[in-house]
Order: sequence, then C-alpha cells, then structure tokens
Amino acid sequence: MVNILQFLSEDFTQPSRVNERLGQLLASEIQNPGSKSSEDIGVLNDLKNVVSQSQVSSAVQAESKQFRMTLQELHWLEKHDESSWVDYLIHRYKFRMFPQSQKVSDFPSYLLIEPTSVCNLRCVMCFQIDETFTRDKSAMGLMSWELFTSVVDQAADNGCQAITMASRGEPTLHKRFGEMLHYIKLKGLFDTKINTNATRLNEKLIHDILSSEVSNVTFSLDATTAESYEKIRVGGKFDEVLSNIKMFNRIRATDYLNSVTTTRISGVAVDPDQNPAEMQSFWSEFVDEVTIVPNIQRWDSYNNPRFNRKEVCNILYSRMYVWWDGTCNPCDFDYKSLLQVGNANEQSIADIWKGERYTRYRKLHENMRRSELNPCDRCPL
Repeated sequence: MVNILQFLSEDFTQPSRVNERLGQLLASEIQNPGSKSSEDIGVLNDLKNVVSQSQVSSAVQAESKQFRMTLQELHWLEKHDESSWVDYLIHRYKFRMFPQSQKVSDFPSYLLIEPTSVCNLRCVMCFQIDETFTRDKSAMGLMSWELFTSVVDQAADNGCQAITMASRGEPTLHKRFGEMLHYIKLKGLFDTKINTNATRLNEKLIHDILSSEVSNVTFSLDATTAESYEKIRVGGKFDEVLSNIKMFNRIRATDYLNSVTTTRISGVAVDPDQNPAEMQSFWSEFVDEVTIVPNIQRWDSYNNPRFNRKEVCNILYSRMYVWWDGTCNPCDFDYKSLLQVGNANEQSIADIWKGERYTRYRKLHENMRRSELNPCDRCPL
C-alpha cells in the first residue's frame, strides 16, 4: 500500500508553454476583469500565485489547503482553446477549494447523473455485490429522457459546468447514452466525464463519445493480466476490455486528431498482486493517465463499523448525485439513499441543494455530529 500512496503523491513540473501562457491570461483577466465578481477576482489572484510555482500533482489531495494543478486539469488545458482556460480554472478552483471553507453556492458546481443503476459486472469492492440492493426492483432502472434533459437544462441555466455520467451502475447500458452525451454538448457544458468498465464499448459509442467532446473517459480496471482482472471485476473479460480500449485509442488517433478527450485508467487496490508500476507501464501505452487508489470499505456501507469521525465532509458542499429515478443524494457511499435530499421529478435542483435536508446534514457535520447520520458515521473518509 505504501507504494500505491507514493505513486499517487508524485509531483510533476508544469510544461513551460502552458505555464507562461496561463500566467499571461490570468494577468490580463486581473487587469481587465470585465463583469467578473469580486469573488472570481480573488480566485484569479490565487491562481496566478499557483501558476508561478509550476507544480502539477498526479491527483487531487483531499486535505490540501492550497490549490495545485492536477494532471486532469493540465490535460484539459492542453486540449482546449485558450479562450476557455481561465473560466475552466475558476470553476475547478471553486469546486475543489470552496468546500473546504463550507461555502454553499447557489447551485452545485458538479452533478453526477446516473443513466442507470444496473451494472453487468460484480466487482468485489463494489456495492453491486450487495444483493439487498441489486435484487430490489425499485432500485434498478433507466433514467427517462425527460428527466435527463431537465437536469442538464438546469445545470446549463445555473452555470454548472461539470457533469459526470455515471454513479451506481454502468452508464453505457442505457440505450440512449450516446444521445445524452450529444445533448450535454449542445447545452455548452465544458467539463463532461464518463466512468465506464469499458465492456460495452463499440465503434458507434466511441464515435458518440469523441464527437460530443467529452473531457475525460475513465476506464475502471485494476490489473494487467486476465487472471488478476477477472478475479476483481467479476463477469468481465480482460481480453475484450483491452481490445475495446485499444479500439478507442485507435479511433481517437485516426479520426479525431485534435480530440479534447483525455483517457484514464482508474483502479482500486484490493489485491496484493496488484502493482502500480506495472499498471503505469502497461496501460500508459493506451491511455493518457493511470491511477490506482487504496480501497475503502464501501460494498456494504451500512454494516461497516462506526468510525465516528468528526471532520466535515466536503462532498456536501461540492456536488449532488441524481439517480435514474430522480432521487437526489449527497453521496454514493449511501447507495440505498437513506440520506436522500429530494427528487428532481418534483423539485428544482437549486431548491434541493439549499433545501431543509441538505442544510440539516451540513449543520450536523459542521457541529461535529456526523455520527448521527447513517451511513456518514460508517464512512472512513
């Protein structure tokens, strides 16, 4: 596990071309802020100081009190026009730093939309192996087109720039998934992410992903051999997944020469045979980024021991999950929605975000009483 943590904390020097140009753009915005708020101007000044340090982290450090560019953000800048760099970094700064001071924006800066709660794999570390969840027919389903477009419209109208298409299930199982991605692009959001196990990728879906200019596609897998992979990602076939990722890489390289889409392998350390260095060496040929993170106890959140942590959970201030049926939840650790805060079929996202339940949960956390909430009391983070 030590090796994994060392791998994740590795730092990189920011490329001089990006660093110099970004410094110029930030200085120009500070001198001529136009209609930017005083809050945004403060963010710009902090970003200018960050850029001068020229350091890039391989991953977001949850406890860091200082904003530092990550590989994800660097890759986004490298693949997008300079005209959007400053607005993107303001968005990322607010998303990452504001929750640490418990600032509640008027609308969540990040939405995770669940096209479906159904998954075709049974990964050993995932709550999909909890049969009290997967055999509950009321918990399984596909999001309607009407609900999906309503949520995306609200995001676009309220300045939310980040959407991840995934949550408890495998998003590519939704028959209209490609259409969903094109709709998000149509609405002008500039930071769309997909999490997928890559088992259902095909040429049409890959073209849908790339032509809709998804920012990041994260492939969830944890190994470099069939034996190790299929022991962890039960139901998946390593050779098929590898072939699909190679196909994605080939289509991006040949048909989308200036693609804005970055790719990432994201693994979970659950097996002593896993080797971060081997993961990096093997998968870096096919994707832009490779990470493997420590496993946390989440497959049966509700029967975890009570950790009774006192810290405020930043997720309460940064994002909202919208399940396939409209249920809105603060976090997918609570995959059975004991803490549901509303339903997007009945209320606006803005009203839910600043509503009574969300406010109560935040106050309990701020007053070091998160242990009164199940499963917050059982979360190790």
